[in-house]
Amino acid sequence: MRTRPSVFTPLLATLLVFPALAAAGAAAPARAGSAPDSAIAFPSARDRRWQVGPVRRDRLQHGSLSFTIAAIARAAGASRAQAFALTLALGAAKEIRDARGTGFDGVDLAADAAGAALGASTPGERR
Repeated sequence: MRTRPSVFTPLLATLLVFPALAAAGAAAPARAGSAPDSAIAFPSARDRRWQVGPVRRDRLQHGSLSFTIAAIARAAGASRAQAFALTLALGAAKEIRDARGTGFDGVDLAADAAGAALGASTPGERR
């Protein structure tokens, strides 16, 4: 008899992988004795990379939350398409709300889509 993988296995993997990626980027060595970038006091290059880079902490949060929502929807019995659509709709609604304040960020929405796709690919409840 074939055993069904647990829905928590991909969730656990995500909870371990995303913080490890964040820690790896944050642990990048700084150059000792390096001169400031300009006369204006900017954050260090390491800090700026996490504030504006393609894998910044905010985007990791978007991806991991979207993964979690889609995986929970799958575990509750939603189809892959339903879980993906629900999660992406929530991410789009959040970005539309952000458009009024900090601004719409398409890369955040792409991180939502990536997390939703991974979460929707998890095994769902058998009926």
